[in-house]
Amino acid sequence: MKIKVIMTDKAMDRPTMDDRERMLSAAVSDGVEISVDCIKRGPDELDCNTDEAFAAPELVKEAIRAEQDGFDAIVIYCFSDVGLDAVRENVRIPVIGPGETSLSAANMLCNRFAVITTESVNIPRTYRRLMRNGIAREKMTSVRALDVPIGELRADPAVTGRYLKRVCEEAVRQERADGVILGCLGMAGYGEMLERELPVKVLDPAFIAVAYAELCVRLHLAHIPAVYPPFRNASHVEL
Repeated sequence: MKIKVIMTDKAMDRPTMDDRERMLSAAVSDGVEISVDCIKRGPDELDCNTDEAFAAPELVKEAIRAEQDGFDAIVIYCFSDVGLDAVRENVRIPVIGPGETSLSAANMLCNRFAVITTESVNIPRTYRRLMRNGIAREKMTSVRALDVPIGELRADPAVTGRYLKRVCEEAVRQERADGVILGCLGMAGYGEMLERELPVKVLDPAFIAVAYAELCVRLHLAHIPAVYPPFRNASHVEL
């Protein structure tokens, strides 16, 4: 089985993507191949709705290529699930959105959960998107930001873990949250540490998404044309 993980920006270098492949392999069975690649054009990072709009068509192209190359499932590596519906219209293999999948997991495991994003500037965009989801409307207590000063991050990469713990502690104390969703896949890997130190269930969308992709392939869980009619390109866009 081969799972293609598509980064929603073009700036990540090959050694970092190789590290992502090794990290994500811990969430799948032996013999499952994880392949991580960036989009070839578009934004260097996703900081706003405009970035997402320019990334989406590139994700469609990469997904089509992945299916043609024999991959069995696709994971869009972004909590915002950029271009998810459009990608599903263009391929028949399972397409997994980490945001959609982790919200479903939170619904099963949590009564009240907070979502953690990177910077305060992202809170309005994240909140507006999540309010379209019935699970978030019912159970989400807040969207909170790490706001790690770049100077501290450069001086001590471990500072992210400390800021995460502090923000999660505030959600537990102020909102009685019993769950936390790591709302940026760059936070992947901190869940185990947070669960050791705090009384919360931590949902790590990066690992949930690739594990669910494997499950979908094994159980033949994929979207169907009745729900996602195939794109026929009557509009003559470039793919």
